Amino acid sequence: MDVSSTSGIPSAANAMLANQTASASAVSVLKKSLDMQAETVAALLPTEPAATPGQGLPENVGRNINITA
Repeated sequence: MDVSSTSGIPSAANAMLANQTASASAVSVLKKSLDMQAETVAALLPTEPAATPGQGLPENVGRNINITA
């Protein structure tokens, strides 16, 4: 039985555990960042005035699209 080949297992397990912990904390920071962005967008959307189509434009503007250009 070769004991020297199994001596790296505890250090590999510790490295995997540290990697899992780092990944979990990175995901947690990402989720908090996304939540903050969603709150910011939710706060900004109601303050934006609703645009009406053709506001201040002549009646013929915006009816045709030039597809040959």
